[in-house]
Amino acid sequence: MTYEGNTYLPVRAVAGALNVAVDYDKETSTVLLGEKTEGVVIKTQKFSDADYSKDKKHTTYANKDYQEVLYDVRDALRSGSFMLFPDKKYQKLYLQIGAVGADIPKIKIEDGQAKALLKEESVAVKDGMKTIEVDISGVKELFIYFEKLQSDAGYVVPLTTSYYK
Repeated sequence: MTYEGNTYLPVRAVAGALNVAVDYDKETSTVLLGEKTEGVVIKTQKFSDADYSKDKKHTTYANKDYQEVLYDVRDALRSGSFMLFPDKKYQKLYLQIGAVGADIPKIKIEDGQAKALLKEESVAVKDGMKTIEVDISGVKELFIYFEKLQSDAGYVVPLTTSYYK
């Protein structure tokens, strides 16, 4: 659908009501509905950066350098979390997570505004880099929560290979 005058606003309202991702391509003056054919890497979108790292000792996992990651390993039993902000522009999240030091028994991915659980997973060290697919249609904010991380254990989330569609 092509943007003409105020056409984009009613399309956004209808798409929002139906929980369909909507975006606008300025270059082609086109409104885009639904899942994108090409992935959009997380690092190009807004994310909480409390545990953001470009340090090779954090970005290298299983002998691969991911260059930019969200990384958390601490020396105490605790939980961990971060947020992503897809802003209702995407249908799916493909989140890669690697367990560091010990298995991650429970990862919850929630709609940050509705407080609705979208996916619950676990990641074992033996899994290597695990990709978790989550339906995020109509979601503005995502809260990713890691329960009961052991001492000297944590996670690495590559921002260069995790993506939205």
